[in-house]
Amino acid sequence: MADLHLMALAADPALIPGVYNACDQWCDYCPLTARCLAFRCWPRPDARGGVYHGVPAAMQASMSYLKDCLEAEGLAPPEDLIRLLEDPSEEHLGAASHGDQLERLAEQYAILATAFLESCEDVPEDLPRRPDGPQPFDIFFWYHGLIVTKIARAIMSAGEASRTGGSAARWDADVSARVAWIAIDRSDQALKVMALDDVDSRIEHMRGHLTLLRRELEARFPTAATLVRPGFDDGSGVAGRGR
Repeated sequence: MADLHLMALAADPALIPGVYNACDQWCDYCPLTARCLAFRCWPRPDARGGVYHGVPAAMQASMSYLKDCLEAEGLAPPEDLIRLLEDPSEEHLGAASHGDQLERLAEQYAILATAFLESCEDVPEDLPRRPDGPQPFDIFFWYHGLIVTKIARAIMSAGEASRTGGSAARWDADVSARVAWIAIDRSDQALKVMALDDVDSRIEHMRGHLTLLRRELEARFPTAATLVRPGFDDGSGVAGRGR
């Protein structure tokens, strides 16, 4: 059960319940942080470390915190999230979507993007917040790992929805697919701009892979491109700035 501090904060009527499930996790540019329970409560240390620092522990902490936020707002955590918290082993993490073609495509893109980033010079450990918005490289960098994690979550929640008929799991699957679609689209646009100044053939190769990935995602989750996320796409947040 969520602690009393979270439950008290969750009582604020200005909050959008579960909005943290429908975002791209890029709080620096999000217009809805004041209406997000996770942002209000998540500890943000001064030194976050490198982007790959402590990934397993960070994932476990994030899943646990997500469960607490959902419970504090009276929302049911997905069953697969609870199972992952009970058994965070790599075998269990991969069991729900092992061999899934869509997830394999997403993993391949992550591998291509990571290899490209590792060959670049002066890649920052933490992206700076830019007053005029992120640069194309920032966008490519931010989303290159988010795509596969959101697609994996969409697949797992879709599996749960098929098994249980649960509407919460179905929504979680569709909204995760929606965020993945946004990440794919913005990554493709960022790479398109990057290609204007960089003749590296891998950029076009990654764009081609994203095109295939987008097509497969839309076939599996037809609402991915058009699903309306409360606060971001329905006009109840900050107009024109939804993420």
